[in-house]
Order: sequence, then structure tokens, then C-alpha cells
Amino acid sequence: MSFFNQFSVKRRGLLILGRSSRFRASVETMIMASRCSRKVNIKRSTDSLRVSATLQNGKTNSVKAAVYAPYIYRWMLDFVGALSELSGEVRFYSRGIFGNYPWKQYEQCVRLANKRRFFGAIINYARYRPDVVVLLASETFTSLAFYILSKIIGTSTVLIVEENRERTYASVVLRSLASFKRLFVIATHRSADVLIAESQPSKDYLLRMGCAIERIHVMPHGTNINDFRPRPKSTQLAASLGLSEDDLHATVALFVGEFSEYKGAEFLAQAIMRSPNLNGVVFLIPSQGSVFLKHQLQFNAMKNVYTYPPLDDESMPHLYNLSDIVVVPSEQNEAGSSDRSPNSLIEAMACGKAVIGTTVGGIPAIMGPAGVLIRPNDSTAIAEAISALNADEALREVLGTSARERAITALDNRLYARHILELWKQAEHA
Repeated sequence: MSFFNQFSVKRRGLLILGRSSRFRASVETMIMASRCSRKVNIKRSTDSLRVSATLQNGKTNSVKAAVYAPYIYRWMLDFVGALSELSGEVRFYSRGIFGNYPWKQYEQCVRLANKRRFFGAIINYARYRPDVVVLLASETFTSLAFYILSKIIGTSTVLIVEENRERTYASVVLRSLASFKRLFVIATHRSADVLIAESQPSKDYLLRMGCAIERIHVMPHGTNINDFRPRPKSTQLAASLGLSEDDLHATVALFVGEFSEYKGAEFLAQAIMRSPNLNGVVFLIPSQGSVFLKHQLQFNAMKNVYTYPPLDDESMPHLYNLSDIVVVPSEQNEAGSSDRSPNSLIEAMACGKAVIGTTVGGIPAIMGPAGVLIRPNDSTAIAEAISALNADEALREVLGTSARERAITALDNRLYARHILELWKQAEHA
């Protein structure tokens, strides 16, 4: 499916529930006029918004935009595609994929800014001279370099802030270096043209920096809700993972991501292994991550625990749709930011799944009233929430419908791109 297929978004009423709590090739059209001679306009139609630049000679051209992210994730490619539909040419810069994620092909869609190609990317960016840049990370050295260069060449800056807690270091040297770097980070955030916090904790983090409250906009990113949508259960995928037909008729609880401490997997593992009332639930977890390796022998001995290997992007929507419940048990991190904006939660909600998440980082802002929020770092709370949803199929269906509605109205990448352009336009005219 093309990343650039347009479709209208039908706004629907959000069902409020209380519970305990492709990247297409960009057209290489260079606008031969200085940025100071442009006036930014936004034209609206029934279901689209288009940003254009009016030159002094009266002609209109699309605005040039750029995006930088330290690592490439699927949702970012969809976001860049949506941004391009609304604005025109968009160049995406990144260091590449993170770790061993199976997305090597995505590097063909970006201009790499890694150690080997950093200076080439910076030169390309300076020559491109975009009207606006969206920085999907605000504190890495590379993002700070893009920010400084943007100020020099007159490019407007939009900072997306996911951090939600100051980092602490045991080493005196590291603390000193972090304090020095933080001076630049604070200056950067205070002088950005647009500040977007992905969550309320991120907004509080910016306020502690001294950023003006009226300049901070809370808005989580989204996903491609056309790809991630409710679908029938794939018996082919289920069979490849060892799930039987009986398993598919049981309640399937899914965890997506690296099965690690940071993602709260240890607390989910304890809930699975120590809660007899969850024996009737089928668990589907990834066969990678430090916590999985720690408990691999116990999991292998359990008849209701299945694992899955790294899957390609085309299979991920089908994986979500094998489940009835998706659990996002991210831990509360005292030494730095807790889980910022977990993509697994956004994608699960777009697929219409009942979701359980902890009250950390960006999870409450993403979930809203469309899921079950629980205490972090608590295996008992996880077990109780799964048990309650396992016993109430009607509630699972209501929560799933509510999650899909929220994805359509608040977690659509095209709406995210549109809001960013609207905020930039307002800042330009302020």
C-alpha cells in the first residue's frame, strides 16, 4: 500500500470510558528565492490542508520541509509521507535503524547522517535550505547540530519533545558533561519556533526548563491507521507461530517490542508465571530481550505461552489482530525518562484492541479514556487487569471500539502532520 494514498477522515464522537483506571520520492523542485521573500499560506479543502509559499513575483510554490530523527521507525516514514502530501518536498535525515530492528530497507528512504556521512548530510541540508524542519529528537548532538544550522540559514524549527525526566548519573565526570550539554539543550528549547510535547510529563519537563507554558503544545504522534486497522485473525500467521484453533478461541494477550526491563517485561513475566487465574489466557510474547532470555526455560515449559520472532512490517498488523488484549507494562524509571510514546500502544489502538498500560511517560496521553490504566512496576496490577478483561468479553469489545475511535480522531499521522503545519503557520505569523 502506498504511503501517499489520500483518504478522508470521518470525525466520529469519542466513546468515553472510565476504568480504574510511502515515503514517495520527493519532487526535486528547488525554489530559487530567499526565505525572507516568501509568505506562507495554508489552503483548506474538505479533507486536506496544503501549505504553499507565495513569492514576490506572485507565483506559488510548495514549501520545502525537512525531518530529522536519530533512528528510523515505520511511523516516521508514514509521517514524512503525510507531511509531503500537505507541503511538497520533504527530506528525511537520520542516523539509520536502531539496533537489530528488521528495517534495513528503510535507510534507502532517508539521507543518512551517521558518523560516516554526517558532514555530507549537513552540507546537503544547508544547500537544501528548507523553510521548516521538524526535529523528532531534541537532545542528541546531531539534532542540536541541525538546530544550530537551521538558525544560521533561517529555517524555522519545530521541536518534538519525548523526554519526560532529567537523567541522573553516578559519575562526577558524566554529571559535569551533562550539565554543560544541558545549557545548550535549554537554550535550544527556549528559542524553538514551535514546541510540541508528546505527553503531559514532557510538558512538565519543558516547564522545568523555563519554557513558556503558552508555547508548549501537547500532542502524541500517530500511525498509519489505514495499515493498522481491525482485521480478521490470520490463521496462517497463527499456525506459523504454533497457535491452534482452540488457542484463537481463548483470550490472547499480546506484548509487542523488546521484552526488556525498560518496557516493564519483568513485571509482566512475573504476572504470567505467578498468577493461577491467568492460566486460561494465551500469552504471545517476543523471543528476544533480556527478560525473555532470563525466563526462557520457564516460558518454554508453559503451555499457554507462545513466542514470535522478529516480523516484517507487513505482518505486524496481523500480529496485533491475533490478540484480544495488548499489554504495555512500561516501568517507572527513576534515573531518566520513562517510556516516551510506545508505538505498540498506538498501533494496538488503531487495530481496535483492548489495551492495558501503565501510568508512565506518554502512555496516558496516547490512551486517553480508551483503555485500562494501571500502576507501574506492579505485577499484581497487571494480572488483575488481564484477568478482568479475560472475564468480560463485552468490555473488551467496547474498549476496542473506543481505542479505534481514538486512533481515528487523535492518533492519525496525517492529522499529526496537519497540526504541526498549522502550529508552524501560526508561529510564522505571530
